[in-house]
Amino acid sequence: MYVVVETWTPKPAFFAADEKARNDLFTGIQEAMKQLADIGFVTLGWGRAEPAAHSASYEWFAVWQAPSREVADVFLGGVERSGWYTYFEQSNVVGELRPADAVIAEHLALEAEVK
Repeated sequence: MYVVVETWTPKPAFFAADEKARNDLFTGIQEAMKQLADIGFVTLGWGRAEPAAHSASYEWFAVWQAPSREVADVFLGGVERSGWYTYFEQSNVVGELRPADAVIAEHLALEAEVK
C-alpha cells in the first residue's frame, strides 16, 4: 500500500480568486475524489496543521491511501491538471508503507555518498 501526504498553504492567488473560482476548484476536487475511490484511492482525511516541534511550514494537509504507485501517480497528475498549484504552495510525500523494522534496517545500512 502507498500513501500520499500533501501539505499546502494558500497563495495570494487563492485569496484574490472570486467565490465562483474557489467553489469550482473544490467542486472539481470532490468529483475527482469520487472517481478516484472507484480505482481504490482512499481519502484518509484532511486537516489544518497544528504547531509541533520540527513541523513543516505548511498550514493544511491531506493523507491518502493508494493501492499502487501507479494510482498515486494518477492522483498527483489530477492535482496538477486541476489548477490546484495555481492557488496553493504545496509539498508532497509519496511512498510505500512498510514495517518499521525494514526501514530501520535500511537506515542502518546507509553509507555516506562520496561526491
